[in-house]
Amino acid sequence: MAALILHSASGNKNAFKALIAAEYCGVKVLLSKNFEMGVSNKTPEFIKMNPLGKIPVLETPDGAVFESNAIARYGRVEQWIDFATTVVDSNIARWLHPRLGLLPHVPACEEISIAGLKRSISALNTYLALNTFLVGHSVTS
Repeated sequence: MAALILHSASGNKNAFKALIAAEYCGVKVLLSKNFEMGVSNKTPEFIKMNPLGKIPVLETPDGAVFESNAIARYGRVEQWIDFATTVVDSNIARWLHPRLGLLPHVPACEEISIAGLKRSISALNTYLALNTFLVGHSVTS
């Protein structure tokens, strides 16, 4: 198998997760050359790999995998589970819990949560505009 490419700034703590897991598994992973945070991750090519523009992203023969835990496990299903848990669910919780009276209501925090939720749903829409399914090319059982 050819080396996989990890798109990330050098020294990124989340990239280390993927690199350490790859080392233990004997998988060759190279860091992308000349990656510049705030520039490289804003290009259209990068946004196609991760609609949120976050790092790290692992470029594989099967497509890009984002979210550091998913990269460490190298699974595309886990990628979307992590996305739902760390991005969507966290913003919903920060917005909903104050409305349910579980936390104090702070309007500025609510606006940040709503903006984060809109951004995550927009990223999901961007991905689904180019892919019929979240993972693979058909419904699986």
